[in-house]
This record gives sequence, C-alpha cells and structure tokens, in this order.
Amino acid sequence: MGFDMRYLELKRKVREVRMWAIQGIAEAGSGHPGASFSAAEIMSTLYFRRMRHDPKDPSWQERDYFINSKAHSAPGYYSTLAVAGYFPPEELKTLRKLGSRLQGHPVRYSERQKDHSVPGIEYSGGSEGIGLSVGVGIALASKLDGKKNRVYVMIGDGESNEGQIWEASMAAAKFKLDNLVAVLDRNRIQQDGFTEDIMPLDPAKNKWEAFNWQVFEVDGHRVEQLVDALNRAAQVKDKPVMIVANTVKGNGIRHMANNPQWHGKAPSKKQTPVLLEELESEYFIAPSIIAGEKENYEDKIRKVEREGVEMIHLDVMDGKFVPNTTFLADTIKRLRRVTALPFDAHLMIEKPLAHIDEYIDARCDVITVHAEACNEDEFVQIQDRCLAAGISPGIAINPKTDVPEWLYPHISNVDVVIVMSVNPGFAGQKFMPEVLPKMVAVNKKLREHGFKGYIEADGGIDSTTLPQVYDAGARIFVAGNAVYGNTDVHTAVIQLRHKAAVALERKLLDHATRLGIRSDWMKARKHILIPYASELGIEAELHAIK
Repeated sequence: MGFDMRYLELKRKVREVRMWAIQGIAEAGSGHPGASFSAAEIMSTLYFRRMRHDPKDPSWQERDYFINSKAHSAPGYYSTLAVAGYFPPEELKTLRKLGSRLQGHPVRYSERQKDHSVPGIEYSGGSEGIGLSVGVGIALASKLDGKKNRVYVMIGDGESNEGQIWEASMAAAKFKLDNLVAVLDRNRIQQDGFTEDIMPLDPAKNKWEAFNWQVFEVDGHRVEQLVDALNRAAQVKDKPVMIVANTVKGNGIRHMANNPQWHGKAPSKKQTPVLLEELESEYFIAPSIIAGEKENYEDKIRKVEREGVEMIHLDVMDGKFVPNTTFLADTIKRLRRVTALPFDAHLMIEKPLAHIDEYIDARCDVITVHAEACNEDEFVQIQDRCLAAGISPGIAINPKTDVPEWLYPHISNVDVVIVMSVNPGFAGQKFMPEVLPKMVAVNKKLREHGFKGYIEADGGIDSTTLPQVYDAGARIFVAGNAVYGNTDVHTAVIQLRHKAAVALERKLLDHATRLGIRSDWMKARKHILIPYASELGIEAELHAIK
C-alpha cells in the first residue's frame, strides 16, 4: 500500500510529528529537537506521500526502504513512524527511559529484539556516515533480485564530513543505482556550531553532481517542492538521485530555529504546553489573484513566490453566483505550469458539482465551494471526488450564512472552512468586523465536531485586520489588495508576516502567564521577543531579564 495525502493533510501530519517529538524529548529531558525538526517535512513527505509501505505489515516484500543515517534525529523518526501507524504515538513519552523501545538511536526491528525496537525501522543508527552505504547495499541487492523496491536514505550535512559517505556515493554511481534516492538535510548546523565554520560542505550540489548523481535542490520545509523533487527522481534512469533539502535546524519553534544550542538540548517540561501551542499555530499567507482588467497572472505569482508565501489563492467567479466574472479552470491549468506553490481555488460559482472535475484536472491543491451553492448530497460528492484525487476539500460561508447543520457529519475530511469577512464577488471591500465573533463561534463548534483543518479568513485582510482574525482562530490569511495593491509587494508580505508573528507571540506569552512561567518563557524567548517588545508592551520586562 502507499499514501497519497492531500497538501493540507500532509501539513497537519508534519505538525503532529513535531508535536509528538517535542513531548518525548521534554519527558526524557534529553534528545535532539534541532535535527528532528529540520527533517520533519522530509520524513513526513516520504512516509505520507511517496513511499510504498504498510504499517500493518512492516516486512511487506514490496515495501520501499527508508534509512535514517542521521540517527540522532530519532525522536522525529519515531514520531513519524507513530503518526504513520506503526505504534501508538503516546509511546513517544517513554523516549530514552529505562525499558523503553525508543532509545537515543534507533535499533533495527526484528522479532528477536522486539522488546527494544519498533516495527518499521530498517537500520540501527549510531555512528555517523554509515547509512548511505547500507542504502547502496539494499538498492544493489534489489537490482540483482529484479525487485522494484526503492531505497530512500536521509543523511545529515554534519555526517557528510565522513569519508564513507563519499565512498558510498562513488559505488552508487558506478552501479547506476537509479532505485536509490538520498536526501541531504542541509540545516547547516552540526554539534555546537555551523557546518561552514567546522568543515565547509558547499558547494554541496556541485559536489554530488561531480560524483555523477542527478541532483535536485529544494526548500526542505516546502512539502510541495519535496513532492515535486521525489516525483522527478522517480523518472531518472541509470543514476542515483540526491535531493539537497535546504532546512533550518529546530524549524517550528522560533527560539530553537537555527540555534546550535538546541542540537541536543531538551526544553523544560513546564514549557511543553506553550511549545505545542506554537506548533499548532502554524499559519499561511495566501495572496489572492483576482481578475479584473487583463493582467499578467504569471508575473503576480512569481513576485509573491519570491517572497516565500505559502499558497496562491485563486478567486473563481462565474458572473452568476456573484456579479463579477474572473478566470475559470482553463486559466488555472495554464498557471499550474508556472509554480509548484499550492493552489487554493475558491469557487464562487453556481452548481459547483457540475464543474468540479475541471478544477481537479487543473491540479488545484485546495478546492473550496460555497455552502450557499450546494446541498448536502452535492457537497458529499464534491468532497469524495476531491479526496479521491488527493485534493483538500473546503467549504465557504458568506458573512450572513451559518455553517449548515448537514456539514458536521462530514467535517472530519474537510480541510478548510472559509469564513468570508466581505460579501463575495468584489475586490477591495472593507473588512466587516461583525464577522469576528462569528469566526470564534464557528471555530469552536467545528472543533467540537472533530474538525482538524484550518479556518481561512477571506476579505479585507491587511496588516490591520490580520491580528483580529488571527485572534479569532483563522490561520490562512487571504490578502489580495493588501499585497497587489501595494507598490512594494516585498514590504507588503513582510508587514503581514510581522503582524502574524506579533499575534503569535502575544498568544504564547498569555499562555505562559496562565501557566505561571512567564519569566522563564521570556528568558528562553528573549532574542525572539526583542523586535516585538514595543507592540507587546514588554520593554521593561525584557530589559530586566539577565
């Protein structure tokens, strides 16, 4: 069997992996959060989107193999296996404890050692630099046996100092192991310093190409780029593939990110609830492409892609459900060739069921239809078609529309609920503040019914209104005029991110205060809080922290 998770579901799995990993590390009082967090998207994309494997049959003969050569990222690896269904996630809280199966470095599973290893682990990691050689051996054996299994090996940039890595790379090229894909977790930190100070690795891409590997370079925290690179890797013939995944050590927790101190350091157990809230508070900036006069949509997408936005929001209007008309599925299909960024298609159209296949064919990543434009039976059909195609389904409600009662039995598979803060169909409208209490209530009720997805705020979102919808529970922010109506797109995106960051820091600080650990939290977070001190009103408190 295999997995083919939709984009937003995959993002949630990455979040789960980090959350279980940090709980295990905090309970143990030791472990490696930095390496676990830098590799979370890599391992999640492999296990939930690419690899053939079966948690119910870990020894399945047709499975793909994963070798975690940077074995100190064990908490993240264990967490990935647990979230994938190999063992209960709650077991992560036994990490590194006496008698636990989850020790500091993974042990290859076998029936003989089942009391101190878990199913799904193919390689006993400890010493650095060995995993790629193991992967080469498995890939070569599979070739000789005529099997179609693929082998994936994750290596660290620190362990790339080992000569055995490069010996293995030569062997892989010699034997033309096109069933072997290595992923370099290029987080640029090893032990207590930066790789380029300790032993420079750059130009990493050129070095692997010189060893006759096919090399793809990606942002290792963008799952859409990892999926694209893995898809391309599957088409390569007669060469092994290296994916250089540029990552940030400790990514996900801002004061741990890119900080060598967190290579092998555990957070305080008292801070765990606040850390979990930070991980749950992941947000997305989604610039909105709205057609009016003829525009260069490709250029608009490239501009915001350079700014690192998470999604592109595509407003589709048919001139019937709303007064205006924009582009339809054919334009989206053309734009799909421009970028790997996820497309969030908001269908403001009549009879969406009649047209849903066109938008699935256009390769949207999220498709949202309006509650006002369909009934329960039609929505269930739309949802089923999206899920079958690996697309996140969503539903939108207008400012004066309540969530329909018929939605709740189907809410567990809904990835997005858009709460409109303007009346749909017109660009440039002012935000309707009366929507805020509704957004809070909708979010609360959806969660009570098992909703695990994201609340999306659409309409009048700018640097002034974003903090308000953030506090109301929204985590996807659709910004059209605030981005493209600004002569400086770069500044516009920075302003939105800044406001989201301030809202997050205020939320976390309030949580720490309720837990009675405000001073400890501020001390750990001091270098992050300084840029926001004035807006948070904490200058004097920060100044007093030694």
